[in-house]
Amino acid sequence: MHKTHYLPIAALLVLAALLVASCTAPVAAPESADSVADAGPVELQFYYPVHVAGPLGQAVESYVAQFNEEHPGIKVEPIFTGNYFENMARTQAAIEAGTPPDVAILLSTDLYTLIGLEAVIPLDDYIASENGLDIDDFFEGFMYNSTSAGQVWGIPWQRSTPILYYNKDAYAEVGLDPEKPASTWEELVEYGKLLKVGEGDDVSRWGVEIPATDWILSNFAIQAGQHLGSNEDDPCVTYLDTPEAIQAAEFIRSLQTEHEIMPDGVIQWKTAPADFIGGAVAMIYHSTGSLSVLLADAPFEVGTAFLPGGPEGYGAHVGGGNFYIMADVPKEKQDAAWTFIRWMTRPEQIGQWGIDSGYIAPRNAAWETDPLKSYAEEVPQAATARDQLEYALKEFPSTIGAQEMKQLTGDALEAIYTGEMEPAEALQQAQQRAEEVMSQGGCE
Repeated sequence: MHKTHYLPIAALLVLAALLVASCTAPVAAPESADSVADAGPVELQFYYPVHVAGPLGQAVESYVAQFNEEHPGIKVEPIFTGNYFENMARTQAAIEAGTPPDVAILLSTDLYTLIGLEAVIPLDDYIASENGLDIDDFFEGFMYNSTSAGQVWGIPWQRSTPILYYNKDAYAEVGLDPEKPASTWEELVEYGKLLKVGEGDDVSRWGVEIPATDWILSNFAIQAGQHLGSNEDDPCVTYLDTPEAIQAAEFIRSLQTEHEIMPDGVIQWKTAPADFIGGAVAMIYHSTGSLSVLLADAPFEVGTAFLPGGPEGYGAHVGGGNFYIMADVPKEKQDAAWTFIRWMTRPEQIGQWGIDSGYIAPRNAAWETDPLKSYAEEVPQAATARDQLEYALKEFPSTIGAQEMKQLTGDALEAIYTGEMEPAEALQQAQQRAEEVMSQGGCE
């Protein structure tokens, strides 16, 4: 079976929200940014991750420094905690030790885990307050992973979709139109063969590299006609071994075996951007969050495009991290954390983050406000991922045990990429493990 339920799931999610709310005083935002403290600044610990290439931590710390300068009643301490997975592990450890951060950027897919831990508070009262936020201004695709049981739990920040990056110079070199990137699975194969240089052990440039991650596989599954999870508020759904999922994995594997346009073996997440910049591959699938680094470091013109469409056309899903306010911290710290989140997500600030990082600024207003408005006109690659949101669904795995789900899907992909297992066998095994994880987490 692919779908299992709480008793009933909607009731349990509402109960989780009520439990968090019962442990937290009613939320009302402070009247001003600095009224949260009369005797010295309110000090906040802020955990944040970096999961893509580049010195993005420096950008975040510069924003925090500016915020602190403008808000003498609040002092935010930025604490870099590694990649997303290291960040979540450190946050969970701090929660269990009774010393949680006050505010954190965590994966949007960690939402159900955080609610289950009673670790975060719903933000609806803050949003609706006098010092609130126009939540309707945020792109719908990014709110899928930010809400549960009718409440908003996270505010989008470093949000993304994967996109196709391609070497425009290499396209021109082999007679391809640099303004017409591969747009279908068939063209990906056709172009990849033209772009590959060398054979056997003497390949100097591969056609394409696709990292072996659940986040990338999910896009191929959507393009084949079936999301690996649910686009609804249902954390007890996985579809890892459907015909569409298997077709997606088989196509990826065929790029290594049948078509020989992608290097054999597991392709790591961090390897693809470095290979692309170095000219060792002509096309890669990667996060839009890598855009700023690739534009700055590649010694050729970088093209960006929607992910090539499969049997059911274009398809992608969202990803990235949200701001969360922790439950087990004093009310004055929660108020200060909201002031910080509001400042960080105002259109001009989150637009600057989009420029510095390549992530999609998740607010419509940011794209109509400088500096991002002018930047997008000068650098059209910046709008590719935003425009692809038309075809994007909720991120997988938005399930109970999301971290475990990522690991088991990654294990299946590693077995597929190395040829240790056929796609159908690997994904059937992954589905069985996924159902066990969800069952242990309360799904039936």
